[in-house]
Amino acid sequence: HFFYSVMFAKLTLFCLVFVALACAQNTPPPPYSGSYYDDIDTSLRGKAFEQNLTALISNNIHKISYDDLWDAFNVTDTHWESCEGSIHDIYSTKCWEYDVEQCGNYKTEGDCYNREHSWPKSWWGGSSDNEYAYTDLHHIFPSDGYDNSRRSNYPYGNVIPGTETYTTDNGCSLGTCTTFELGDVTCWELTDSLKGDLARGYFYMSTRYENEFFCCEEEGVDDAGIREWMEFTLRSWHNMDPVSTDEMNRQNAIYEIQNNRNPYIDHPEWVSKIFNF
Repeated sequence: HFFYSVMFAKLTLFCLVFVALACAQNTPPPPYSGSYYDDIDTSLRGKAFEQNLTALISNNIHKISYDDLWDAFNVTDTHWESCEGSIHDIYSTKCWEYDVEQCGNYKTEGDCYNREHSWPKSWWGGSSDNEYAYTDLHHIFPSDGYDNSRRSNYPYGNVIPGTETYTTDNGCSLGTCTTFELGDVTCWELTDSLKGDLARGYFYMSTRYENEFFCCEEEGVDDAGIREWMEFTLRSWHNMDPVSTDEMNRQNAIYEIQNNRNPYIDHPEWVSKIFNF
């Protein structure tokens, strides 16, 4: 009986440590209490409410250059609990060293990091069509160069188990999604702990560039509108992975650089005020 008591105690301790780590990685931040949204009419709903937000987050933007993204990452992405002092990666577990490990050439996962446009450049036409979106930190993240290339410009979605053709070391996967609009498509699934972050980034992009994207019709989007099948997935990701302290810290750092905020991080409940992104 002594042996089983010891094993039970060890198992209990392991479970408590596991739960503590999981909670630490998803620690919610305190509610946003700043004045950025003071002029937003929260009695509005639907498109009227979204247009109110569009006017705010599109105003008085400090646009940085594409090269400046490297330096920005050293401010926005070095506070993550899992990579404190190093640059956090959305597609791999690697913590990158600033100004030393940026791409460059790569042959496999872990070689270097680059600048991932989570809303792919080809979905709006790139820098020549909208230079603000080209360097907008609210949707651009450091990511492993090889993993970035494997993601390509595939839409985000829930990969059907068993269809994976590539999986990163943090659990992102490339595979097949079933959609009710387009049938089966190739898609990229995020690791669970970052699904909400990327979903809220997409809601921001759809709102921020609603009046500015006039290209393109893709599997995941139509201009700045998110297709219904992917929006359904992103809303579920938003709900399952709430805003963390890490995500809010990144938001605050971006605000200092870019002078606008993602309203769906500060007010996650506002997602439900908008019927279609």
